[in-house]
Amino acid sequence: MITLKIEGMACSGCVSAVAKALTAADPTSTAEIDLERGIAEIESVRPQEELMQAIEAAGYDVTPA
Repeated sequence: MITLKIEGMACSGCVSAVAKALTAADPTSTAEIDLERGIAEIESVRPQEELMQAIEAAGYDVTPA
């Protein structure tokens, strides 16, 4: 499980954008994204860095949680 802190999410549309970015980076991934806490918990075979880059490309700041 990879847990990331995502800054800049303000609405459900933001959650959708992050989910879409993660799916594009790894179509087999699953993610629980908590808007209120700004946390994403991700099951993925991809390295954490790749997932972080995908989220950053979607316009959000991300750090390991």
